[in-house]
Amino acid sequence: MSSHFDGPRYLLRFDDICPTMDWSTWNAVEEVLVAQGVKPILAVVPDNQDPKLMVDPPAPDFWERVRGWQARGWAIGLHGYQHLSVNSESGILGFPSKSEFAGLPHEEQLRKLKLGMEIFAREGVRPDAWIAPSHSFDLVTVAALRELGVWTISDGMAFGPYQDNQGTVWIPQQYAMMRPMPWGVWTFCYHLGLLSGGELTRFRKRLEQLGPRMISLDEARALGGRRLSPLDRMVGLSRKILTMTRRQRTRGAS
Repeated sequence: MSSHFDGPRYLLRFDDICPTMDWSTWNAVEEVLVAQGVKPILAVVPDNQDPKLMVDPPAPDFWERVRGWQARGWAIGLHGYQHLSVNSESGILGFPSKSEFAGLPHEEQLRKLKLGMEIFAREGVRPDAWIAPSHSFDLVTVAALRELGVWTISDGMAFGPYQDNQGTVWIPQQYAMMRPMPWGVWTFCYHLGLLSGGELTRFRKRLEQLGPRMISLDEARALGGRRLSPLDRMVGLSRKILTMTRRQRTRGAS
């Protein structure tokens, strides 16, 4: 039986997928993913209203492409609703201090989630997982997602997938860029704005190195039949301390 100690496994996730994203960069990335046979997780914003994500004119065939990705076996994540922060709540992970969902009443969170899922349904797309904008959501969000039939979350800090007491499977997302690890299941989350120029070349080379150990969301979910362990909690604490330290250094340098 496969375990988290059978050598490392990796997942690739791309956030902020929307009609107005940087299509020239994405097309180059997609070509690499197809060539390597990797099945990533794509965090799709149902109704993007965030000006920061309006890089190119809207692609008229956007939802057709999303359906094509899902048909290819790529996972489609529900990436919030409109990608707009409405408060300074940090949510479950404790950072960053902005959120589209955390801190809001259950009714408001459920309303936003329903609207996002209605757009997906209208476009013939199913949400394979929940992916919160800015990693910020709370237990109210998780409960509302369960009400709507979403039982997989791509987020959190642990050394591999696990199941909480309510039956939701968490696929942790630990790093922003690919790196070799000794064991465990690791999700690397990329944003297209960080893949321009030479970074795309480095991305391609690193994927060639780690590609044989890449798995899909479905394969990761199959490893989520265990509970969160003390070792997982240590991983989460160490990553949180590292993140907070880096943020303090950034503030000190500004």
